[in-house]
Amino acid sequence: MAVRPQHMHDGGIVERRLRPIYDWLDNGVNKKALQEAEKVLKKSPTLQAARALKALALLRLGKKPEAQAVLDALAQEKPSDDTTLQAMTISYRESQQLQQVCALYEAAVRAEPSSEELHSHLFMAYVRVADHRAQQRTAMALYKLTPKNPYYFWAVMSIVLQAKSTEDKAKKGILLTLAQRMVDNFIAENKMEAEQEARLYIMILELQEKFEEILKFLEGDVYSQLVPGSTAQASIPFLKKLGYWRRLNLLCKDLLWENQDRWDYYMPYFDSVFELMRGADPEGGNGSVDDTAEKCHEFICLLVESVSARRTLRGPYLARLELWKRLSEDGDPTSLLGSGLALCVQYLRIFANKSCSVPDIKPYLAAIPQREREEHCRDFLTCLGFDENSEPDNAADVQRHVSCVSAWRMCAPPLDAPGCLALARALRSQHARCLRAGLLTATPTEPCAADAYAVLAAHHYFYAATQLQDAAPLLEALGVLELALCHSPANLHVKLLLLALYHVLGAGWAADATFARLEAKHVQLVSLGWLHAARLPACAPALAPARLADAHTFYLHHTKDSVEHLTYAYKYGTFEKLVELQAWHARLEACAWAALAARERALLAPHVPHQARALDDRLTDNRDLDVIVSWEPPQARDPGLRTRTFEQDVAYLRLKDALLCGVSLCAEAAAVHDNQHLLEQLDTCIEAFSDAMDRCKEKYCEREKISLSTPLPSRIFTLVQSPLRYGALYAGVLRAARAACARESARCAAAADALRAALRAARAHLPHAAPAALWGARDALDHLAHFLEFVGIATYVMGVCHDLVAPANSKKTKKKPNQSPDQLETSRLLNELNEDMVELLKFAEQHVDAWPRFECEAGAEGAEDEQQRAVAGKLRRSYDDALRYAKETLEAKVKYLKSLQ
Repeated sequence: MAVRPQHMHDGGIVERRLRPIYDWLDNGVNKKALQEAEKVLKKSPTLQAARALKALALLRLGKKPEAQAVLDALAQEKPSDDTTLQAMTISYRESQQLQQVCALYEAAVRAEPSSEELHSHLFMAYVRVADHRAQQRTAMALYKLTPKNPYYFWAVMSIVLQAKSTEDKAKKGILLTLAQRMVDNFIAENKMEAEQEARLYIMILELQEKFEEILKFLEGDVYSQLVPGSTAQASIPFLKKLGYWRRLNLLCKDLLWENQDRWDYYMPYFDSVFELMRGADPEGGNGSVDDTAEKCHEFICLLVESVSARRTLRGPYLARLELWKRLSEDGDPTSLLGSGLALCVQYLRIFANKSCSVPDIKPYLAAIPQREREEHCRDFLTCLGFDENSEPDNAADVQRHVSCVSAWRMCAPPLDAPGCLALARALRSQHARCLRAGLLTATPTEPCAADAYAVLAAHHYFYAATQLQDAAPLLEALGVLELALCHSPANLHVKLLLLALYHVLGAGWAADATFARLEAKHVQLVSLGWLHAARLPACAPALAPARLADAHTFYLHHTKDSVEHLTYAYKYGTFEKLVELQAWHARLEACAWAALAARERALLAPHVPHQARALDDRLTDNRDLDVIVSWEPPQARDPGLRTRTFEQDVAYLRLKDALLCGVSLCAEAAAVHDNQHLLEQLDTCIEAFSDAMDRCKEKYCEREKISLSTPLPSRIFTLVQSPLRYGALYAGVLRAARAACARESARCAAAADALRAALRAARAHLPHAAPAALWGARDALDHLAHFLEFVGIATYVMGVCHDLVAPANSKKTKKKPNQSPDQLETSRLLNELNEDMVELLKFAEQHVDAWPRFECEAGAEGAEDEQQRAVAGKLRRSYDDALRYAKETLEAKVKYLKSLQ
């Protein structure tokens, strides 16, 4: 959006002239905006605002050099009117020249030192470039000019940020002491006005670990006036840090009597009880504290009895389960509380009408011994008079039945494949019955309880499929889920499960269509990248670039967006958010998936040299692995799975990074004559890549099991364990290119011979990549995708080498070009390599033509038959699209390689 003029000194004449330019810019019609700006400048050539808007229009039209020339000329004039400055600021921000904004407003402030508005804009300019020292200086100048509290605390927060960004402990202590004294002066003079000012003071004291002073401040008059009624709640974390367990216990008891359902009060209450049971409390003292398990249980029972019968609250009932779990860690809680399983059943009996009931008890089921869980699992199913064949006749009973069935399956021993299929078909019948009886009460924005029948059925179809290693149960699962989504379009769990199952079968196009229905935005592109976009290069390379571009674009632009959030945090005085935004920025900058998305995208289409940003030393795992519900029993969960899968993804990322680095160095070395330093870097890169491939081949030989709620096995397994020996193939291509760039024919001959041998060996292994059945389609497509990626990189590098050794006068002329013997020999070797590569690609085309076409027949009847046919059609199109893309890619590469000969 363009910024409208605010201060006019000529009766609005300039504003009327500029208004059409603003309108066109706001509507995105930048060509018209440029034309209007030119019209205004014909009448008023020196009008700075019109020239600034012209620069903005030029920039948005992609004419950056012309826009920069206009901006540079304006900057020399040192404008000070707000309209011009704001338009120039937008241009500098969009072109990522944030330092220029600082220089712009520094000149404006010198021209008008008494302008509060210019000083505040200068402060925000420093915020965008994270110059905390300059922020402090500007904020204090602003406060002296206009003594307002927000400006003073801008300076205080700038000092705090300086302290947080330094590693020098002495300097950090001095800065924090200064910040504290500045606020102490305000407190002494009774100038504190806002809650956020008090919170900033607490933040300063907390960074210095002055918890006693924090408690005194919280209990003082200033805090109670600024934040009335929150002293008790704010004291909890600092009482814990100081170990004042008696005070914490009494405080939490008082708070819980007033708010029996506040789980954030129960947890510190339990912490205090168990610490007091261990005898830990530096304060000592008397009081009716709960320092035994019996007193704690009695207090919880009183809370349960105090709850109104008309409004049953979950908090006190969950508190009994939490007490049972904590006691079970060190002893036997049954003498005091009875069976943990009985408590869970009781909780389910009371709250089964709520969709959150099973997730509530899920953490506590793991604490119950497996044998006890399995022996009494049917107690969950029958506690409300239901069994697996019950047919509830109203929506409320459907929710209760679904809760009972879900809890039963989480506790029951795993079923064999026939048992899973029988239960899945029973649940599918329940969903169909609800559909016929009108019990599917979903709306376009809200799901309904009966959807859970379809979700549970799909899970059990999946369990059967993994045991049988057969895709047929998955086709039935997809059918019931598509039917559920048709009638409940807002059900997130159904969409996620569909997405996961389509990827299990390697159906990239169908998965992408489902992902589009999720409408994932912003950070979800990162947190859910493992579920969809990371799998597309394996099963739908044609669709992958667009999804990877979405994630990479968000990654590139989050810095600009988060900078503006920082300015808003200062404007509204939410100082705590500044720290959160900085942590968020640092976490996303080091995101492993975002880094992989950039490299995958570059390697899928290596048309131009591209060197991605250097990898962070401490990559972060931003995957949301809890997004898909899991009904697996507690013993089936693998606590180390997240760590292992992340390590596998990071290893795969580093391989891709080394490969991209090698390709980029080849292109750079071929483009310059003095390339010795680049060749040395390339040698290092090739050796590092080869060593990493060897180490990964030894380390990643056993694949992770397939689960719906966890990532599919990393692509590093199919890369390093492939019979095609990609380590030798990639290293051979890069070594041949390195020799060509060095213009060493002897070295090129040796590298070419090694590469030709690797290409001939690869041809023998290609037929083994075809799947024998639909269950193996995902792995087969992954192998094919790795081969296509190698083909793309190899042909690009060969093209670079050909351009390097091709004669300068390549046009069709009768005059023979002058070439040295080394050039002629290198050209001959490259032509032979091209011929071998063409033969391999033609053989691969035949292999793709012979790829088995699976017919996915509909197995359902009645209302579900249409959805089964739709699933079969989606799978068929997914595989056809993948194979069509593979064949077109191979044909295009053959044509390109022939053009080089």
